[in-house]
Amino acid sequence: MGKEQLYYFHLHDIAALIKLPWSWPIGESTWSLDTRLIASAGLLTGANESSLMITTVPVLALSGWKELVTFDTGMGAGFFTNHEFGMQDFGGPVQIIATMGARVNPIAHAYAGVRVQHFSDAGLYGPSSLGVDMYIAELGYKF
Repeated sequence: MGKEQLYYFHLHDIAALIKLPWSWPIGESTWSLDTRLIASAGLLTGANESSLMITTVPVLALSGWKELVTFDTGMGAGFFTNHEFGMQDFGGPVQIIATMGARVNPIAHAYAGVRVQHFSDAGLYGPSSLGVDMYIAELGYKF
């Protein structure tokens, strides 16, 4: 999105997916619209630099077939201990996080999914900063 990124970035994190109390069934089907919160902490690396990354993202999730399949989207905030990676500058420590994901729950307590996550300062720190698009593979366990 926007200018070409100067470096490849890698993210290793752990996330908690918390179901919020608001949920709405969709008609008489097995589909529902749910609210959730994704909170994560991890290590972002690129250009021989690293940063602790902490995010909080509320999402709206569409779940079907008794939660066998879920699609979600949301927007929240992230905090970075370092926002400069070589010549690429994110602008500042606070970033806007946008995410979209899809997952399957083939067995009761486990799931696998994919997620696209974009973070940037949306120009808040000036016009010269760049954001990053992350493509994430997820494996999870439901407690």
